[in-house]
Amino acid sequence: MTQLTVRDFRSNMASSFDKVDAGEHVFIRRKNQLYIIVPVQEEDLTITPELAQKIEQARQEHREGKGVTLKSQEDIDKWFDSL
Repeated sequence: MTQLTVRDFRSNMASSFDKVDAGEHVFIRRKNQLYIIVPVQEEDLTITPELAQKIEQARQEHREGKGVTLKSQEDIDKWFDSL
């Protein structure tokens, strides 16, 4: 595992990507937030027929009003508690 500041990452981009390619985790700290570099695989960019079907089903449910509307933090908390 490697943890870098943004400045260090800018100075060492190539080696950081090489480490990720080799399977190592590379974290970048920016202020109080931590980010991780992950490779994107070809299959991550492809919409399979199964995924396309799920997307269309979700769109249809949305058109039919089969959704949940959460208007406040309290609504969100109640919804998560119900799961």
